[in-house]
Amino acid sequence: MNMGVNVNDLPDSFTQSSPAEQRQVIRTKTIGRTEGDFQTSEYKNTAKKISQELQNKSENMADEAKNAILDKASEMRHLRYEVIEDADIVQISVINSGDGTIIRKLPPDKIVNFIRKVREKNSERKRKIDIQA
Repeated sequence: MNMGVNVNDLPDSFTQSSPAEQRQVIRTKTIGRTEGDFQTSEYKNTAKKISQELQNKSENMADEAKNAILDKASEMRHLRYEVIEDADIVQISVINSGDGTIIRKLPPDKIVNFIRKVREKNSERKRKIDIQA
């Protein structure tokens, strides 16, 4: 790459311009372009490619992190479903996979027992109504 300035490249008005303008012309001819003369489409395309690559990498990293979290969570806990017929309800237990302890029940045992009692009372009332009828 030739970094020098050829005399033929200088404009005719070069000798009549100020020293600052002369330095700008020399700098421009040496570099090969002026400010704002860059090929913006080339730079935009490069920036777009870099941005797309970064986005793809971040999406891949996010997917890998999500999968790692789900794998770890599934190793630590699991669910057990139990149908309680006399309460006519399904109870879900969250169980620690490591030692088998129950972490939580949904709905809690208190609610299940309450529903059982309400159903028992309703069935007793129905029996009394059927006997009286």
